[in-house]
Amino acid sequence: MAALDTIIRYLTAVIAVFTGIYSTSLLALGIALTRRTDGSLRGQLRRAHEPPVALPAGWNVFALVPCLNEERVIASTLGCLLDGQPGVRIVVVDDGSNDATSRIVHAVGGNRVTLVRRTSPDARQGKGAALNAGLRTVREHAAKEGLDTSRVLVCVLDADGRMTPGAASRVTQRFADPAVGGAQLAVRIRGRHRWVLRLQDLEFWALSALTQFGRIATGTVSMGGNGQFSRLSALDSIGPRPWSDSLTEDLDLGISLATRGWTVTSTTTAFVSQQGLTSPRRLLRQRARWYHGHMSAIRRLPELWARPAVGLRGRLELTGYLLVPYLVVLPASVVQHYALLRAWCGNGAGMPRFVPGPVWLNVLVLQSLPFIACLVSALLYWYRTDDLSFWKAVCWSPAVMVCLYLGFAAGWRALWQILARRRHWTKTERAVETPVTSEAPALASAPSPVRTTNDAPRTP
Repeated sequence: MAALDTIIRYLTAVIAVFTGIYSTSLLALGIALTRRTDGSLRGQLRRAHEPPVALPAGWNVFALVPCLNEERVIASTLGCLLDGQPGVRIVVVDDGSNDATSRIVHAVGGNRVTLVRRTSPDARQGKGAALNAGLRTVREHAAKEGLDTSRVLVCVLDADGRMTPGAASRVTQRFADPAVGGAQLAVRIRGRHRWVLRLQDLEFWALSALTQFGRIATGTVSMGGNGQFSRLSALDSIGPRPWSDSLTEDLDLGISLATRGWTVTSTTTAFVSQQGLTSPRRLLRQRARWYHGHMSAIRRLPELWARPAVGLRGRLELTGYLLVPYLVVLPASVVQHYALLRAWCGNGAGMPRFVPGPVWLNVLVLQSLPFIACLVSALLYWYRTDDLSFWKAVCWSPAVMVCLYLGFAAGWRALWQILARRRHWTKTERAVETPVTSEAPALASAPSPVRTTNDAPRTP
């Protein structure tokens, strides 16, 4: 028992030191940057909803929208892009859909839309393969029009993604620095009137977004699968297929950009919204996939430290980020459950309680730090949103523990999958949404024809 207590104390010390040095410092940097640029933590909402503006002169933006049976959401997504992102051209990659996705893309129409159709056996090989197919079309457009690849941006948008009006134009301003190779928008979850979706929005919009803003200081903001922007010349520097077959091809891309000396940043002037998941099983499966990809990416640490193009701060930050599941999530799950076991069993099982007194007092003491962390997260969320009152945010804080345990379950499930060499990508299901007129305008009665190409792999 003494040996086990010693191990738990060491694990607790590792979690506390790592969290204090890495996570807390990034959070503080993110809060400071947000207040400095937006005037307050809530300023991003105000600035992000300003009217859209045209792309800066000389810049071209292509939005890649990979689709696999997206008939429920694709019309609204295309409508938002056409109406809210002036000048942005859209490349929809139909990755072997067997529903009405392609027909809906044709119905929306417009000379700014190109449909790339992938068929078996090349289709359904993962999101990375679909994005690489769409990128070939972008490269063909750039070559045909003689575009400067350093002034061409490629935006990755999920089929349910809706960027705030003018987001592409505002992100383009970040690429005025020639060292910037990528940028990632903060993410919000729609349908926040449902508690499970509110929790997911809290997770994305509070600690996740603010720590991402903190990573602007090191130029190593993590790329996400939705609202991701890359400079075409930066993608070219990686190779003909910059997106890998990893379960988290977005994280892999961010590391590839960093190892080649590119800065990856973010902006507080725009964000992207997406659907959340209401099924606990699907939510766990999604998070386990994310953890699987995150934990597998640790194999790239030697490459990261061997590349002189990555500065020391960038290497340290990315190393810390890749170690989070191993130094925080998995150890914290062990410490958490051991502490609860000690509190409930007490002296009867030969496990003395941490503090003298009844079970409820021990549980209260042991859960004080996790609860304080959840309360801070809920209050930061309240500061950053405009649709939740203060007292509701305080009442929500105990529910944040659900996110904590979801991370524990997903982390261990991912570790088991890695050890068992099980690798399976499952598409996220979409829900039907009522179109919002400000985001999804009515379809024109006589749309321009959509350019359609059938993708076939080319030899690089």
